[in-house]
Amino acid sequence: MVPLELIYLFAGGALIVGLLFGVAIGLALGGGRSSQGASAPPPPKVETGVGLVRDPDGTWRIEVGKQRYRHLREIHDHQTALLVLEAFRAIRAMTEGSSELPFPAPGLSSSTPTLAEQLDEILQDLLRQRPELPHRAVRFETLRDGTLGITVGSQRYNRPEDVPDPELRALLQEAIRRWAEGEPRVEGQ
Repeated sequence: MVPLELIYLFAGGALIVGLLFGVAIGLALGGGRSSQGASAPPPPKVETGVGLVRDPDGTWRIEVGKQRYRHLREIHDHQTALLVLEAFRAIRAMTEGSSELPFPAPGLSSSTPTLAEQLDEILQDLLRQRPELPHRAVRFETLRDGTLGITVGSQRYNRPEDVPDPELRALLQEAIRRWAEGEPRVEGQ
């Protein structure tokens, strides 16, 4: 038979361990908020990021986490939709009063020529003035990834410096210089 003192000692120890365990769980679950609330800042909120992603075909998508949406109405989760709207409000607030940003006038964005189109127009005018150049099939273009490219015949280049012909390279650089300085088209000169 087990002595009664040993049973009391065992029960008392179990009671103390249980109380300590209960206090530890209570503190872990927020039971100790009142003592921490005044001295420690709340833990940072972890939220899913919101981004605007341009697909290779040029269309813009809203990306939340790993999910992409073409339009806000495709988002069926209320919290996600609120997060996207909050991000749009933040972008609008950041751009308010930014008159130096080169935004096209409303309604003109579809008819505004791209950078490649503007550069190519200047380049074609320069080529018309230089019929002696052997390279007639030269164009600035927007590549599928949205970057600027140069096509000479069937060859593609990323920069004028990559074009091997020095005369053609100079002509490409002249077109870029004229565009950067805002010079009018060459034909009327």
